[in-house]
Amino acid sequence: MKNLQQFQEFISESYGDPEKLTAKQVADYISDITPEESDVPDYFISQIEKSGKSFYLRTVRIKDLLEADPSLREYVESHEERYGESSDSEHEPESHELDYPIVIFNGEVVDGYNRTSVHYHMGNETVEAYVSL
Repeated sequence: MKNLQQFQEFISESYGDPEKLTAKQVADYISDITPEESDVPDYFISQIEKSGKSFYLRTVRIKDLLEADPSLREYVESHEERYGESSDSEHEPESHELDYPIVIFNGEVVDGYNRTSVHYHMGNETVEAYVSL
């Protein structure tokens, strides 16, 4: 998969091992892949950094995420298009950006609502995620 290979090269160049990131690296990752205006509150980024947890790259079932996170389920079911024509966003993601892993911190998706929704509506059953353990 070309997009996954590009992502792994990006992570390797920026952070080292793409399979395991520190809390600081995950906070930096969120900032690096997010357009100018982050939709991840600074509070969550700060909490991630302070946690000192390790994050591991995992394949997770979207169905499990939707069952565990009512806010994510509501977003996905709304069919909201964050980057569509009616969107106020100036950033239109490139196809490879939609394959960047989401971030799950303490069991909640803190980054990647739109990527999860896109994958779900495309019929994908899983998504890659950095999961705190």
